[in-house]
Amino acid sequence: MATPIPSAPLESRPRYWLRVLRPLSWWLLLVLVLFGIRTHQRLMEKTRLNFSISLQGQAIDATTTFDGKPAFSGQNIPLGNHTFAITHPKGVTFSTNMFIWYGKHDLGTIDLKRKMGTLSVTADPPARFLFIRGPEWSVTLTNSSGLTTSVPTDQYTVETRYAHWGQADDVTVFQDSTTSWRFAPRLGAVQLSCNQSDATFQLLTLADQQEEAGSFPLLITELPEGSYKLIYQHHGHERNQTLAINAGVTNDNPVEFLYGAAVLETEPAGADVQDGSGRYWGATPLNLRELLPGTMQLTLHRVGYEPVPVLLKITANQTATIHTNLVSTSYTGAMKSARQYMAAVDYKGALQAVGDALNAKPDDAEAITLQREATGLGQMQQAKTLAAAGDYIGGGKELTLALQSLPDNGEIKQLIADYKQHEPEQIERVRVERLNRPKQVFDFNLGKYKDASLFDEHELKTKKPVDEVAGGISRALVSVQPPFVIDRDQSLTPDIHLLAATQKFSSGFMSSGERMCLIVVGQTKDDESQILFKVLEYQRHHHLDMNVPINQLPISEELIPVSPSRFPVMTDKLKAQLQEGVSNVTAIIQGAIGQTPAVQPTPPQ
Repeated sequence: MATPIPSAPLESRPRYWLRVLRPLSWWLLLVLVLFGIRTHQRLMEKTRLNFSISLQGQAIDATTTFDGKPAFSGQNIPLGNHTFAITHPKGVTFSTNMFIWYGKHDLGTIDLKRKMGTLSVTADPPARFLFIRGPEWSVTLTNSSGLTTSVPTDQYTVETRYAHWGQADDVTVFQDSTTSWRFAPRLGAVQLSCNQSDATFQLLTLADQQEEAGSFPLLITELPEGSYKLIYQHHGHERNQTLAINAGVTNDNPVEFLYGAAVLETEPAGADVQDGSGRYWGATPLNLRELLPGTMQLTLHRVGYEPVPVLLKITANQTATIHTNLVSTSYTGAMKSARQYMAAVDYKGALQAVGDALNAKPDDAEAITLQREATGLGQMQQAKTLAAAGDYIGGGKELTLALQSLPDNGEIKQLIADYKQHEPEQIERVRVERLNRPKQVFDFNLGKYKDASLFDEHELKTKKPVDEVAGGISRALVSVQPPFVIDRDQSLTPDIHLLAATQKFSSGFMSSGERMCLIVVGQTKDDESQILFKVLEYQRHHHLDMNVPINQLPISEELIPVSPSRFPVMTDKLKAQLQEGVSNVTAIIQGAIGQTPAVQPTPPQ
């Protein structure tokens, strides 16, 4: 029989439940504490200060502090009593105390008041213009002695302008204070007058800066006190003086021009009058007015007469009169000069001298004979110069004219015969040069294309003139699709025209085609124009760097000539481009000159 186990004494019910519920109570208390902390954090996250700042209605950036520390709109703020302040250099400081509890605190727009001060400006005497300019406030006053007004605090430019004086200064206006500025220039005036109503003047400073210019009489006001230079002119005569201006008074300054006169007469009349400086005064009979008092050295000249020196004494308000007979120069003197020119082979000078002789003795047979000889020999001299340059045709024309003056001159006749023999040679040389000139121009300009040697040269001919052919080709090039862009369209000479054009077209993904053509149209004969052209075909390849993001891909381009030297494997497409370029340009040119194209131009594929 088993022995029974003694049982423990029974626990009281309250103690039992206390022991059982104690852990649960602690757990509930912890939950409540954590919930309170989380609720506080959540509410503090929403506790923010929002505001915006303006100055007189305009949004600005200003310095804001919260309890003396920098603050910004939308930031979190602690609970309790705080001080909020806003400062700005141009605005009145804003400050307020506030109590902060949970939640958003929106102060709205805080409009600062503008700092103001007083500006007082005085102008004595009153200024024609008074300008006050500041960043926010400006004013322009006319005929003003100044003003006193309230203005925003800032730096201002204060400028005053009088007729001949002005000054500008920078003035700073501070808050709640008065800034005064005064202009008090020492100004005077001058009354200018002259005994000649059509005289003019210039008033300059001693540093040659012009203050005033015009006609007499004139009152000039508002001149700064000091010394000036007055220059006055009348009909080419000029005077100058130093003029003193005193402040506060009108200075009277009259000036005058005093003149005399002279009358010059010669027999015969028509003598030119010159002074020692070479100035021409006119021809006799001559009445000279407005002469300055003093002495004048004049010389009377007339073709065919000896020069006559004249000394005039001019007195103010008086007229001096001179009458003299001219002495004729010797007719043989002019003829002697002409013969000296002829001996020196200066036929131009000889003709001028003979002309002087004929003026002295018109219709003189000897002078006419010498004139005819100088004319003929001068034309023969010109003919020799042209022949030496290879122009026998032009020389022959000059000799034909020379023979009209000297019909019995054997040298002229012999030269005419000699030059006739050279004319066929010159005509042939000109013909060959004309025939080769388009090719020379074409080859020269091809040298500017580094790849020109890779492509074939082509030629067409037409009976149309150069200008018509070049114009028709130019119009035809821009009318095809896609159109050519004319890079150069120029008449180099009346017989040579140059055209350069480029056509671009797409030829596949990341590549495109480009066709360049150089065309020279030359008049090789009177009834024939030669058209030389070359078509250069290219492929423009675009290269991408695939290691770069697609939206940042740099694209580089390379222009590759369509040639076996650059494309070892010439695809059917490349061969087609070469054939198409030549056939298209040929067809365009043929159509422009009225020939029937072998094929019609086709758009690039």
